[in-house]
Amino acid sequence: MTNSEMDDGTGMDHGTTRDELMQRVALMETMIAEGRRSTARYGWVFLLWGLVYFAAMGWTLYLPLSNLAWPVCITVGVVTSIVGKLRQKRQHGGSESLRSRSIGAVWMAMGIVLTLFLVTANVSHHFDGPGCFAVILFFLGLAHGTSAMILRWGMQGLVAVIWCAGGVASFFFIRPSEWLVIFLVATFFGQILFGVYAMMLDRQRVAASVQRHA
Repeated sequence: MTNSEMDDGTGMDHGTTRDELMQRVALMETMIAEGRRSTARYGWVFLLWGLVYFAAMGWTLYLPLSNLAWPVCITVGVVTSIVGKLRQKRQHGGSESLRSRSIGAVWMAMGIVLTLFLVTANVSHHFDGPGCFAVILFFLGLAHGTSAMILRWGMQGLVAVIWCAGGVASFFFIRPSEWLVIFLVATFFGQILFGVYAMMLDRQRVAASVQRHA
């Protein structure tokens, strides 16, 4: 190996040309853009789960058999998400970029862990106190934050801040009604509005694509 081919400690070798560097940067930007498009394409999932959280809370507060609220609502949400994603994959094809698969893995792991927590905490009648609300908020903030860092997406980073701020606030309020308000506000801004925003981005992308091919 010649000196020009040896690594200089920056992750690049001396033989790398400017054109190659530009190609690598362009590839990274393309992958990030594709990851954002993939997230926007599934904006309806964020909206769906925001509505699931609202429905579960409403059932818990105002309907009988409240211990079934979260298990039933989460089951409906999971089934609807799976069916919707399968239909969407058939429509858009099954190919995904590495970043899109990474984002999907983050949310799948978060969803499994959060579902186990919610179901077991509710069935065992331990779903109370600020800790339970804070765990949900921090989990969602973690998933949004990880996605935002992978995609370098400031808007989703702001959503992560909203969820984590709600988790922190949960420990400084002592009334269940205050915890509920914190959770619902975070859900509205961090899930429902973000889902609507992502869906609008996807519609704009589709409309622009149609105009280009018209």
